[in-house]
Amino acid sequence: MAVPRLALALLALSLLLSVAQSSPEGRILGGEDATAFDFPWSASLRHNKAHTCMASIISNTHLLTAAHCVSDMGTTPVAASTLGVRVGSINQYAGGQIVNVNSVLIHPSYGNFLHDLAIITLSEPLVFTERITAVTLPTKVEEGSAEEESTELPNGTPVYVAGWGEVSDGSAPYKLQKANYNTLSSPYCELAAGYGYESCLCLTSAEKEGICRGDAGAAVIDDNKVLQGITSFQFADCGSSYPDVASRIYYYLDWIEANAQ
Repeated sequence: MAVPRLALALLALSLLLSVAQSSPEGRILGGEDATAFDFPWSASLRHNKAHTCMASIISNTHLLTAAHCVSDMGTTPVAASTLGVRVGSINQYAGGQIVNVNSVLIHPSYGNFLHDLAIITLSEPLVFTERITAVTLPTKVEEGSAEEESTELPNGTPVYVAGWGEVSDGSAPYKLQKANYNTLSSPYCELAAGYGYESCLCLTSAEKEGICRGDAGAAVIDDNKVLQGITSFQFADCGSSYPDVASRIYYYLDWIEANAQ
């Protein structure tokens, strides 16, 4: 028997409230300082020498970010010469090193914040250290296997994000801020925000907590430090009661592997 839509909506609302209330403290919006070794794959993406978004290191020559951060118009990127990334520092203004960008590839299906993913290729390879390293990508499972059905994270899975986005008072922090979230599975995200796409990963947090301007492109990692998503956008004002949205990395593994050799 089909479950009435009202019952589903009430169930989703109850789940959102319970997840938000049980979430650990410490968010990017009004958040908690990260240490130098917590998120060594995190990079500050800089456009015309100013921080605009996050980027996440996946190899010594490639990073992932949100497509809208590097889009000039649609799938046409801004000039690579206007971009750079600061790596190896939790201070967005100093330390580490700034590396120039050689090229940018936006996902060919990007539009209206769907498929909001881009690959950045650096002009020179990074030298990995304790403060600069690649995040681990998910493991591809055989198509049609039993494991394929469980590639979406279970509802309420703890995940973690770090960024230099705006904090509670509207300022941009100089020190990297870290956040704890819980995932919201596709059916619940569809009910809560109309965004239950297979390509998306929805994140919940307490109200007035969450990602904000400047956090797009950050890695969403699980307890095993595996990259599960790249942050994309938040609905309405930062810290609203709506879930935040990321691009689900498992969905894009073939594209990433084909274009980030």
